[in-house]
Parts: sequence; C-alpha cells; structure tokens
Amino acid sequence: MRKIVFTFLIVLFVTTNNTQAQGINFEHISLDEALAKAASEDKLVFVDFYTVWCAPCKVMSKKIFPLPEVGEAYNKNFISIKLDAEKKGALAAKKYNVSSYPTLAFINSSGKLVYKDTGSQSAESFINLGKKAIASLSSEFSLEKLQQEFPNKQNDEHFLKIYVEKMIEYGQSPIHGIEAWLTVQTEIKEDDVDMMEYLMKHNNYLLLNSKAEQILKANFDEYMDIATRAEERELKTFHLKFIKNTRDFAIKTKDAELMRSFIDTWKQLPNRYRRGNPTEYELIYLAILEDYDGYKKLAQEYISGIINAKPIAQIQKEDAEYFETFQKNYKTNYSINREQTMEKLKSHGKIAGENIETITKIGHTYLKLTKKKKDYKVLESWIEYGYELVPNSFYINDLKADMLYKKGKTKQAIALKKIAVEKWIDSKTRPSKAYELEKMQKGETL
Repeated sequence: MRKIVFTFLIVLFVTTNNTQAQGINFEHISLDEALAKAASEDKLVFVDFYTVWCAPCKVMSKKIFPLPEVGEAYNKNFISIKLDAEKKGALAAKKYNVSSYPTLAFINSSGKLVYKDTGSQSAESFINLGKKAIASLSSEFSLEKLQQEFPNKQNDEHFLKIYVEKMIEYGQSPIHGIEAWLTVQTEIKEDDVDMMEYLMKHNNYLLLNSKAEQILKANFDEYMDIATRAEERELKTFHLKFIKNTRDFAIKTKDAELMRSFIDTWKQLPNRYRRGNPTEYELIYLAILEDYDGYKKLAQEYISGIINAKPIAQIQKEDAEYFETFQKNYKTNYSINREQTMEKLKSHGKIAGENIETITKIGHTYLKLTKKKKDYKVLESWIEYGYELVPNSFYINDLKADMLYKKGKTKQAIALKKIAVEKWIDSKTRPSKAYELEKMQKGETL
C-alpha cells in the first residue's frame, strides 16, 4: 500500500511540475468558443495569427510560447488560441485587419479588439505586451473608447494627438487621426523643424491630397534649408511615399476615390519611378467601384493584348535563351528566392510565366463575376491559351479547377486542384491553395 501511495505521489509531483513548467496552453477551439469561454471566466482571448511559411511565427512557437514564465503570465489571464490566417483563421484575420505575421491580438469577450502587435518578440516584451493589453481595459484611452470617441472629437487637438499615438501603439492605422490633428493643431508652426520631423516620423501614414501633403508642398523650401543631408534625400522622394501609401490604403480600405487619386498621380510620374501596370490598377479601381461590367470588358481587352502580343513559338524561344543565361549565372545570383526563381523559370519560363500569372490573377476575379455562358467561354479561351503556352501549368490547373467547381463539376475540380497543389512552387501561397482544396473536398464555398 505504501508503495502505491509513494508511486502516486511521485506521479503527482512530476505532473504538477510539468503543468507549472509548461508554456502557453493553446486551446484547440474556434474563436467563437474562445470568446464564450473568455466571457465565463472574465478573461481576454489571445490569438496568435500565423501562417505556415512565416519564419518569425516559427520562432515565437518554438522559443517563446513554450517558456514557463510566458505560460504563467498568459494561462492565468487569457484564453489562448492559434489561427492560421490563410486557412481556418482567414475570416477572423480579415475582420481584425491582420496583414503581417505573426499578429498577436487581444480580443474581449464581445469580439472587439483591445490590443494588437506584430512580429517576433523576446519573452520579456511578449509578457509586457500581455500586461499592456490588460491595462488597456481600464484605461480611459483603451482602443475601444478611442474608436468610439474619435468621430465626435475631430476638433479636440489634445485628444487627437493621444489618439494618433495610441492607434500606433495598438497596431492600428492612425491615418485619419493624423489628418484630423494636422488640420486643427496649433502646437507646431507648419514651417518649423518640428513639423518636418513629425511628417518624417509618420511618413508611412501620409496620403495624397491630405493636409500633410499640403503642408509639405507649402514649406518644402524651408524644410530643405533646415534639413540634414539624409533628411534632404528623404524630402526629395517624399512624394513617392505619399503615392505608395495612398495605393496601399485605397486597396486595403476599398476606397475608390483614393484609388483614383493614386492612379491619376502615378500616371504623371517619370517612367523610372513607376512600379506596376496601369491597366491592372484600373482593374482594381473598377473592382472597388463594383463596376463589374466595366471590369470584365477591360479584363478581356487586357488579356487579349497579352495573348496577341507575341506568337507562342517566339515566347518559348526567348524564354529558353533567358533560362540558359540564368543557369550560367546561377551561382553568382544572390537573390533571396534564387532556387524558387530557378524552379519557376524551369517550369514556366520568364515571359510565359509572367503572362500566365497575370491571366490567372485576373482570371480568378473574372470567375467570381462570371454567370453567363459567354463569360465562361472567355475564361475557357484564356485557359486554353495558358495550356498552349505552358502545358500542365499548375497556375492554369488551379484556375480551371476553380471554374469547374463553380460549374458544379466537383470531382473533376478536386482532382485538378490536387495536381495544382502538389506542383505549386511558391511556399507563401501554397498553404492557401491547400486550404481551398480542403474546402472543395468538404463541399464549401470558395
């Protein structure tokens, strides 16, 4: 009997120690279930938004989350879950504006975001992050309270300054707050060095046709006189930053007016500063406008232009020559994605690969708008050209699989999607394609 009791005590001691020494207890439940549990236990939900290809996510999972001190801090204060932002957590990621990984989000039981940060962190900073999330609940400047008060405090200079600082701290966009503060502030003279430094500090949040751009244009010469050489270089390219910010923010928020402003300004840039394709930007604009007939018409014209630009034989000849040159210089090519580039060139070629990626990118959006037979015929003609250009292209297989699935040909779609996923090269997008396959197999809407 003593032996049994002694053995039991040893097991209990080991189990207790293991429990105390564990890291974060990530529960295998949905976000809705986590929110319900958080409500019953009066806790916040901590969500690790990750992707399978994200290196910093793996660092956090292997080196930070398992630490005992991290587990002790998080397990008593949070209901913790992990969500793959490209698979089952895609909808939640979209809801909470997750665009970089890992995103470390703290959500109250009502489903409202109270705190957020991104990137790999040390154990100390991660534990402090949890403390900040808890402290924010009782703060008069909690994220929820700030967002509620912002519309009614557009003329409150003091509030707006705090709002901007806190939105950045909470990992939210301060763009509207900066615009409001710059419009009403009396703290800094617009031609002063402090204003120049403020604009530079917040350069990632400044848009075209904004108060910030107005200030910069009106005081550009004064700023150049007081700027250091490094600041002079930044000031000379500041306009490009406004343009890029406007493009990114317009696409993220689906703001047609901002997108139009970006396109019109971008077209006036010297060729050396242009990045992207004007027609593809116009297509994005039409999609934001929900002008679907306009989108389909322009898409047809654009893809027809690509198809008719060069004969397939000429493209294949030029791609073979390019691949031969790339192979010769392979060892001295220090591109980060050198091996992946090599695989793409080998399977698709340079020009052919670019053509097919453009066709499939636009084709997927076109498919979503496709309802009539004539639209399917257009899409089928693009797919046929793609197979002629690169037989068995996994990009084209993927597009055709989605089309077959929409037409109700599920078995054929799943078989083709499997082939596409197996051959998919891009490690960043492969998980999302694998998830689409899972949804097909379950009969769910893509």
